[in-house]
Amino acid sequence: MYRISLVSYSNTLPFKEALYNSEFVAKNAILQERIPAMCAEDIFTGEADISLVPIGAFPIPENTRIISDFCLAAKNKVESVLLVSQKTKEEIKTIILDYHSRSSVKYIKILAEKFWKIKYNYQNADGNFKDLIKEDTAAVIIGDRALNFRNSIKYKYDIAEEWFKFTGKPAIFAVWVANNKVSDSFLKEFNKILKSGFENRKQIAEKNKHLYPNFDLVNYLTNCMDYNFDEAKQESLNMFNQFYSEILR
Repeated sequence: MYRISLVSYSNTLPFKEALYNSEFVAKNAILQERIPAMCAEDIFTGEADISLVPIGAFPIPENTRIISDFCLAAKNKVESVLLVSQKTKEEIKTIILDYHSRSSVKYIKILAEKFWKIKYNYQNADGNFKDLIKEDTAAVIIGDRALNFRNSIKYKYDIAEEWFKFTGKPAIFAVWVANNKVSDSFLKEFNKILKSGFENRKQIAEKNKHLYPNFDLVNYLTNCMDYNFDEAKQESLNMFNQFYSEILR
């Protein structure tokens, strides 16, 4: 049985619905839902054979590879990866970093240095950091809690939208990665299942929208999220890796 780790947020609903409802997956794999950081940890430590890996965890190990034309990305604005604050970004001094995601942490550092040209102090978050968002202290917040929190804060900066302004490319957040143990025949069927989820994402959103009363799930999955790992996303991934390597120098 292959072990498949996938992100537990609403943005993966098209994939989750298709995978959980697949007889093929039920017979051949075990699904395990994780926060993004743990999806990366699982594939790196051998706790998963296939995982939806955040790009912030790159480079991936030599015994793994990207295995799908599907991913988690934004069209432009995404609404679920935010810098939130009580002051403008120019007035912010400290940014608390979301422990759920390395990708958003790297995005904010790239944007601050390369695009906004602002130097911030960074602080790693603990489990409950919303109370710290006051005065000149801001926070990066992602996933469903960003969607639920976004309308209760004075200033919010959509990180995907800012990335698009900076690069002209859609922000990409995670790609499907597998280790070398996974057979080509399994991956072929796996990608068919992902495709069916993608093609039925509007119906899936309609079916599940009652579970997410604080935001428009249909709009989020169809107009904010993008799931195609196409040339533009590959270019965006390359730019992300290049820019982050530059700010480390």
